Amino acid sequence: MSTTPSIDNAQSKGVKMLLVAVLCLGLNWPAMKIGLEAVSPLWMVCLRFLLSLPVLLLFVVATKKRFPRFSRQDRAVVFVVAVFQFILSMGLITVCLQFIPAGTASILIYTTPLWMLLIDTLWYRQRADSKRFVLTGISTIGCAMILFASGEPGARLPLIGMLLASLLWAVAIRRVSFHKWQGSVIEAVFWQFVIAGSVMLAMALAFEPMPALSEYQWHDWLLLIYIGPVATGLGFGLMVAAGPKLAPERIVLISTLTPIIGYVSSVVLLKEVLLPLVLAGAVLMISALIINGLPQSALKRWLALRLW
Repeated sequence: MSTTPSIDNAQSKGVKMLLVAVLCLGLNWPAMKIGLEAVSPLWMVCLRFLLSLPVLLLFVVATKKRFPRFSRQDRAVVFVVAVFQFILSMGLITVCLQFIPAGTASILIYTTPLWMLLIDTLWYRQRADSKRFVLTGISTIGCAMILFASGEPGARLPLIGMLLASLLWAVAIRRVSFHKWQGSVIEAVFWQFVIAGSVMLAMALAFEPMPALSEYQWHDWLLLIYIGPVATGLGFGLMVAAGPKLAPERIVLISTLTPIIGYVSSVVLLKEVLLPLVLAGAVLMISALIINGLPQSALKRWLALRLW
């Protein structure tokens, strides 16, 4: 009898944590777009991860009562995610964001269902159900509408770059889905950030000039603090902490707020032009994500009400 209130409290806490996480990550899109005016892309990614490490360290100390440990059994997936999601995908996103609207980028990065379907069917030879095919098709149509809406020839390559970044992210997601963690996920994320931050630091030193940190104004530092410790450190930390408290379909459903917040906040804060075709494509893609995140029982009830 006493377990039900405790489960409800844990789920309620998980929902609140996840909502804060998606809010931080959604607002990070316009923040990064503005930040790129002061910081070059490689340094942006480098500082984003390195400045987040103290926050993740606090998460580990608070939850594990010790400093982070590196689990050797998890080393393969730690390196794969660090390379594919945080170095390659995040690096490509940040470079492409210089040339395309933040709102458009925040939607295109969520083409991961399309890439995961291709990975599963072509690489792993898995048979997808009809629901997955239909929703992925709807999402693909929405993606195509967004791509065609960008009439500037110079924006085509960065848009394709965003799709490639989404593919790299999908590779990392699929690798994680097959892994049984031996250590804690939050510690794995800490070490992934250490690896990604270190590699991006070496790349930034090699290919970009040192940022003139002494010349930064207070708003530049405020942006870096938000992009790093707040959006990346707190955002990822809360998302990982909320994971065990919620069902996977609920996590997926709430996470669809991230591109919505990213798109709306970019239009409001950056005064980005609201193109009808981009908006229609975004609605299709986000609708497919939401329907995919709904439990089967909820879909059946909705269909019954519509038919009635």
